[in-house]
Amino acid sequence: MTTYESSNYIKSRRLIADNLKFNVYFDHVVDQSGFEVSEYLVISPKIQDDNLVTGVAILPIVDKKIGLIKIYRPALRDYSWEIPHGFIEQGEDDKESAVRELMEETGLAVNTVKSLGLVTPDSGVLAARVHLFLAEHAKQTNLRTGELGIEGVQFVSQKRFKEMITNSEIQDTFTLAAWCKYQLLVQ
Repeated sequence: MTTYESSNYIKSRRLIADNLKFNVYFDHVVDQSGFEVSEYLVISPKIQDDNLVTGVAILPIVDKKIGLIKIYRPALRDYSWEIPHGFIEQGEDDKESAVRELMEETGLAVNTVKSLGLVTPDSGVLAARVHLFLAEHAKQTNLRTGELGIEGVQFVSQKRFKEMITNSEIQDTFTLAAWCKYQLLVQ
């Protein structure tokens, strides 16, 4: 066990599991009122910057249509419609990660992406922030490498995208947050 003196809340941390991408901890947490949890679950991606940015999500818009991937998510035991997203890699900055993830998952190439800000995927459990980006003026290539579970890429009109949100066909938090932030920027 390690003691964390920089935090008034976290008294100790115990690593309970890890894999290539994540460390899983039980933290002993005590708040200022004396409320205590001895095994507070924290999942922490291994690669992160000083601001806990561990991943990127990219809202691709091509010819006024939104690019979505259809991907099987084992944790949900179902398919999900999402914007491309993934982990930052060692030595990459956020923008480089966004350009790479977009290419890998969709085959779309862009020279630049625009920041839409940060989101926390689940601040109660994940020690992570995700940097949202907008990718416009992308060009389709044949360089898509794909990854586990991706069934395909589809471009939908903004009207159809809104219907998919309304009908809960889109439930992914990165997709919803990126769309919300994009709408605030274009108003």
